[in-house]
This record gives sequence, C-alpha cells and structure tokens, in this order.
Amino acid sequence: MSRRRVTGLAPVWTERLGLESAAAIPSELEARLSHLVTLVTADVPPADSAAAAVAYGDLWALTGFLADAHRVLQGKEIHA
Repeated sequence: MSRRRVTGLAPVWTERLGLESAAAIPSELEARLSHLVTLVTADVPPADSAAAAVAYGDLWALTGFLADAHRVLQGKEIHA
C-alpha cells in the first residue's frame, strides 16, 4: 500500500486528530501532553485498561507529531 506524501503538517494532523480545523492542533496537543504528564508524574499506573489506552493514545499522538515536525524541519516530506 502506497501512502501519499505531503509537505504540510497541518492538514495531515488535522485529519489524524479528527479536528475541525488546523487551528485546534496546538490546544489538542497541549491537552494530550498535560494529561500524559499528570499521569506519569503521579507514579501511579493507569486505573484500568481504558485509562491506559487513553494514555498510550496520547503518547502515540505526541510522538507521531514530533517525528513529523522533525521531518518538516529537515525539509523532508511526511506521510499522510
């Protein structure tokens, strides 16, 4: 399966995060980071599998965004 390649971060991450517009990306990522930081600095594992799934989802979104941001800063394309 071939993935299309794009150079813009905003359209890809608007779609990946399920947002209405690219303007919502910063607040969405800030909320995910805040949730993850709060969870891991409490030194208490997630209460149940649903909470763990949310935490892993937040971690996936943040690491994926940072990896794509790194590629953009290098002048490379990202995969949609």
